[in-house]
Amino acid sequence: ERTDPFYIYNLADPYKPEKLGELEVPGFSSYLHPIDIDGVELMLGIGVHVDPETQDRVGLKISLYDISNATNPTENATFVDEGAYSSGGYDFKSFRFLTQSKKLILPKREYSEGDGGNFDGFVVYDVGLGSVAPSHEIQHASAYAMNYGCWYNARMPARSFVFQSKLTTILSHSVISTDLADGDKLWNLTLGDGLSNDNCWPYFF
Repeated sequence: ERTDPFYIYNLADPYKPEKLGELEVPGFSSYLHPIDIDGVELMLGIGVHVDPETQDRVGLKISLYDISNATNPTENATFVDEGAYSSGGYDFKSFRFLTQSKKLILPKREYSEGDGGNFDGFVVYDVGLGSVAPSHEIQHASAYAMNYGCWYNARMPARSFVFQSKLTTILSHSVISTDLADGDKLWNLTLGDGLSNDNCWPYFF
């Protein structure tokens, strides 16, 4: 059974850790990040949602755990993106949470065998007490271009930066600047611009 054993321990005595509370939910979180919303202590988890019946992996799961009561942690909110995957679960440098605006910025990837349904980019989420909701997506390459485009033989890891309410995202073969509030594109740079067909590599290699 794939469940997320979420434990809270008192480490006042490092030689005798004391378990204070626990919570089990379907799936698992591979990265946990402490945050505070309106004075409530929370833990933001990035991981994988699992079907409780089949134990199959369903997709990306974002969880918000209320840890204000150490003896009784609860799942305050959850969002599941079926078929999606995020490197934010294991590469903490690709994860970004903005404490003032309460926005979560995560890389997201979806891949299918056909021409449609592919996605490689970022998603901006609004996080609040009892809610994790996507605000907008930033697509770094179209589904068609991923299969048939001409790409440079190097890839960049997922990274994001915010300066004066402008979001810059770096991923795979491109750098894109957008407005943080609504996702409007400001400019973009693609590594593969000007490549000849003799130097092409597949998008995922």
